[in-house]
Amino acid sequence: MKQLFHIKFEAAEDKQQVLSLRIGKQHFAFAIANKSGLELYQLAYYSIEEWNENYWQDIMDSNPVLSDSFYEVLVAYDFSESLLVPSKEFKSEEAGALLNISYGVNSQSTIISESITGWQLYNIYSIPVEVKDWISQKFPTARFWHQYSLDVRNSIGVTEEGRLQVDFRKTEFVVIAANRNNILLTQTFEYTTPEDVLFYLLKICKQFSLSREVVQLQLSGLVDKQSSLYKELYQYFINIDFRNAQWNTGAEYPAHFFTSLNDLAKCVS
Repeated sequence: MKQLFHIKFEAAEDKQQVLSLRIGKQHFAFAIANKSGLELYQLAYYSIEEWNENYWQDIMDSNPVLSDSFYEVLVAYDFSESLLVPSKEFKSEEAGALLNISYGVNSQSTIISESITGWQLYNIYSIPVEVKDWISQKFPTARFWHQYSLDVRNSIGVTEEGRLQVDFRKTEFVVIAANRNNILLTQTFEYTTPEDVLFYLLKICKQFSLSREVVQLQLSGLVDKQSSLYKELYQYFINIDFRNAQWNTGAEYPAHFFTSLNDLAKCVS
């Protein structure tokens, strides 16, 4: 386990602090913010090799603040074993079988189905049993969603030209492809070089007839404007912008690094 970022600001006397947790196959991040999700107090981001009980304990020992009381706890599960199904075709009893066919999901996983508000879609996904159990034990009142569900909810106002909403982790990235407010694709890809990313994005454009000259490429996560990755994308896509978090992450880190966590933090009812 390696800590990539740690940001800390004074929380003053805020009695309604919200804890947001984002958990994926190879990463864990948390943020503590105010009730509106617009003021950040603390954030940490870790890369993980493979989840085990020792990592959970190390995270709690390194961050005793996680044992505090919070106004609300929100969780985004960021595992790639996920399928979006139209509501009219969704059958809860078939969820496990569909995931098993697509990803080989077995009894060591927890199957969850959740409706995506406003989109007439269900997201059926799996998470490791030990991850779900740890969250249930440490944060029994937490509300949770899959990261794809949150991403789709934020895919609004897409024009006829289409949009590729791309969020980068350390060794993988998620693409939400949409056109005229229709979700075309939600998928996670692994990558090692900028050429890997470019290959997948161009393939998606071809598959869904999205022109790279006009499609909007919206970036967030661990990609820097000075990086070779961004420069490679800039050679092929004209309409590129960053989707920034609405909270202040300080001068050291670009606001778009933690947009997905900010999205989660704003889910307080």
